Amino acid sequence: MNKGHRGMMFLIFLLFGILVSVQFRSIVQSDSKETITIKELAAELEFERAEKARLQEELNNLEAEREQLLKNIGEKLNNNEIGRLMEKRNFEFFRAGLTPVKGKGIVIIMEDAPEIGELRIDEYIIHDRDINEILDELKANGAQAISVNGERVVTDTKPVCAGPTIIVNNNRYPPPYVIKAIGDPDILYEAINTMPTVAFMRLVGIRIDVSKEDEIRIDRYHLYESLNDVFKDLEVVNSEDF
Repeated sequence: MNKGHRGMMFLIFLLFGILVSVQFRSIVQSDSKETITIKELAAELEFERAEKARLQEELNNLEAEREQLLKNIGEKLNNNEIGRLMEKRNFEFFRAGLTPVKGKGIVIIMEDAPEIGELRIDEYIIHDRDINEILDELKANGAQAISVNGERVVTDTKPVCAGPTIIVNNNRYPPPYVIKAIGDPDILYEAINTMPTVAFMRLVGIRIDVSKEDEIRIDRYHLYESLNDVFKDLEVVNSEDF
């Protein structure tokens, strides 16, 4: 190899080395920036968590002040007035789903079909519309309290699909779906078992078991975490009291 070729090869390898060095340095700097970004996001997350805790504590204090004000007002009233006010409050809490309830009713267990047949795939899985139709039927037949997978059903509760799961009150649940309803067991049982929607789902293999229960307990609706302590001491209401 003559000197010209050696010189050319030297220049090529030199340029190649420079390019590799620049590329390596660029990757290192990029990784460094990503690391800084992750650290910044982690710090921001911790700040938001701390702010959430502070706001929750502030809200709890305000709720405690409110309860104390109500107590002070109550002390200025006679016992009959206090009793009537407490009964009214309990009834409104019951209607709003803010108290746990117990009583007779039914339990419905729903699960997707284990096998797929000749129909469309979506015919073999449970959809939000199926659950909402059942909830509407329960309400129409006098159910006093309803829950889906432990979530209390209130006025604006409307389960929605999220892939193979459903979201109830902003919480995600996979099947099986367990619906509890307090009311007349015979009426509710008959209403659900005679629904065309339920008949079709059973026809394609979707599991829907309905059973009558002498005592069902349905938890209250959780407004948000900060109010859990405010309502935790409310006693379980018997549905027969209203």
